[in-house]
Amino acid sequence: MPLRRILVPAAFLLALLCAGAQAQVRFPGKGLPPELGAGGLLLNGPVHITADTLSFDEDEGVALAEGNVEVSLGPRTMRADRIRYDSKTGEADLTGNVRYKDADEEFAFDRITINLNSETGILYNGSIRISSNNYTISSRKIEKTGKQSFSIEKGSLTTCPCEPEPDWKFDFRRTRVVIDGYALAKDITFRVRGVPLLWLPYAAFPVKLTRQSGLLLPSFSNNSRKGYTFTVPYYWAINRWSDATVTVDAMSRRGYRPEVEYRFVPNRQSEGAIRGAFFRDKELDDERWRVYGENIFHSGDWTANARVEYPSDNQYYVDFVDIDRFRSARHAKTAGFIGRTGENLSQDLSAAWYEEMERPSKDNTVQRLPEYAMTLLSYRTSVADVEASGTVAATRFYRAGNGDDLRGRGIVNLSRTFVPYPSVSLTPYGFVNFLGTRFESSPGNREEAGRVIPVGGVAIGAEAHRDFPQNGQGLVHVVGSTIDYRHVPRVSQENLPIVDRWSRLAPQSQVVITVAQRLLGFKEAASPRELASLQVQWAYDAGGRIPSGTPYVDPLSPFVRALRDQIDLGAGRAPGTDAASDIYGKLALSLIDRWNFQGETLFDPVDGTFSMGAVSGEWRKDNDHNARLEYRVSRALADDLRGIFAWRPFRFLRLEGQLNYSLRNSFLTNGSAGFTLLPRSECWSVGFFTERKTNPNDTNVKLVFGLRGIGSVGK
Repeated sequence: MPLRRILVPAAFLLALLCAGAQAQVRFPGKGLPPELGAGGLLLNGPVHITADTLSFDEDEGVALAEGNVEVSLGPRTMRADRIRYDSKTGEADLTGNVRYKDADEEFAFDRITINLNSETGILYNGSIRISSNNYTISSRKIEKTGKQSFSIEKGSLTTCPCEPEPDWKFDFRRTRVVIDGYALAKDITFRVRGVPLLWLPYAAFPVKLTRQSGLLLPSFSNNSRKGYTFTVPYYWAINRWSDATVTVDAMSRRGYRPEVEYRFVPNRQSEGAIRGAFFRDKELDDERWRVYGENIFHSGDWTANARVEYPSDNQYYVDFVDIDRFRSARHAKTAGFIGRTGENLSQDLSAAWYEEMERPSKDNTVQRLPEYAMTLLSYRTSVADVEASGTVAATRFYRAGNGDDLRGRGIVNLSRTFVPYPSVSLTPYGFVNFLGTRFESSPGNREEAGRVIPVGGVAIGAEAHRDFPQNGQGLVHVVGSTIDYRHVPRVSQENLPIVDRWSRLAPQSQVVITVAQRLLGFKEAASPRELASLQVQWAYDAGGRIPSGTPYVDPLSPFVRALRDQIDLGAGRAPGTDAASDIYGKLALSLIDRWNFQGETLFDPVDGTFSMGAVSGEWRKDNDHNARLEYRVSRALADDLRGIFAWRPFRFLRLEGQLNYSLRNSFLTNGSAGFTLLPRSECWSVGFFTERKTNPNDTNVKLVFGLRGIGSVGK
């Protein structure tokens, strides 16, 4: 609650005349004393005071400044018509248009009286404003009753300081405030344009210099699976490095579901959270739960990460989680990692557990318990400037009903870059990929298998550019191309077990050609802007494409091959065997301000067909005025139309929506639409949104009410 930001600066305003180092006081005007004695005006310096007249009575110990009084301390300034200070009693009286300003904070009162000894006083008829977020408190009387306590009579709070009447405000009859405690308010009325809409007899707000426990804003929603849902969160500030949120969802169809989230930050480089929910689903009459969380820990060269994901059943994601990747998940993954990184060497130990989510269970899941890896980071050796790097790993696999498998694998890389001509590079390289495994081929029968594959190649790269300047502006055309030849010999891998099918490498004698072009526009005193770009890639295997014998994508395949393989795999087709790959192209145009166009394609020159194509256009002015439309097709796999827009046809109305529509299946995959109403000041808003999903079918309806600077209800 910003009350602490509003009231704490008052301590400076009221203590500006407090004891401290001798002030540097300037007294322009007439009849002013040349110096102030030891019993005179003492201020935290350097303080500058100007006034039409200033006098000091040494016998009474009273300083008086009158007429255009201004007191400044660095960036903080205070003005008043008259300031009187009694150094003996500690009484200070500021009257007449009292104004105070310090960066974000602004005070405006008719009069302020304060006793600096007892730290009590009264601020009469004024307001306090925080300009950074427009928080404004107005009151007839703010009484400082102690060092950390205040009393406010007939006040109001708003973040919408419109004239003559705020769009909205909270009026309260009386409030008692304790800094680092609570603000206890009575007789509270919420008004919009002066019209009362809500009344509360009593409310408590935290006014803490540190985080404070308390209720957060509730929310309300409705969908077909949970019914009407009212969510109430409670925040618990445990200590300086950890906190928690306890949330209760009251669902009309499912019952009450509590969830606890515990967060911790042990140091500046580390953080984590663990969450858990457990309840009885009244629709299924069964207990359901989910435990999930993550952790990132750094200390010196050490890193430790963890991720937990464990639900009671796969349907839990469908019923209660809005993230699509969880709703369609086949496994729930729990993993841990610890590692140490040095200047040229890193080592790590990890483990992963996959919980089968399919029902009925078809559990053939392979667990990694654990896996050790050592990586030699790339560095330049003293032998002919050759760069070396590599990785070695050992893994223990466990699969229910099949015992343990052990695998060792690694790769060692060597490369050297030559620059025969400016903007031309030649990089010969070679690496060895090795794999050894010990596995149980049948109960009680263990076998060993392995392979070593040497790989060699060379990459040639060149880049050229040309400038077209004209009157302080112009164009730059950049062309870059690479030719990469890689040879992978044929090595028998048929005896590798199922857990290593993904790592089978196909033989190849392949050339990959990539050409990229960019057109940049530049103006004087401005950064270059990319107007257009084009990338084309094509691969050719002199020995013809030989499949690796695995249903997975070959990790040594170039991008243009891997993209086609992924499409074929998704469509249930066998990988192609043509020597020539498809041709991949990507074009981006931004020739006109606010307009962006992109096109992407994968063209099969043998069949004369497109394996994949996508085209999109976007117009964007700002967050309230933008639209994007994309069409994407993959052969025998997908034919989708996607769109997103936000538009304010009128000052008070904002429309927004998004859709994913399958043209192939003639149905809406998911989509949402809604509108938000905003007043002229935009200090508050009311929005209505509906969201539709398929697989499974679900519809959400939300009503959102927001107050700027306060928060939103219904999100």
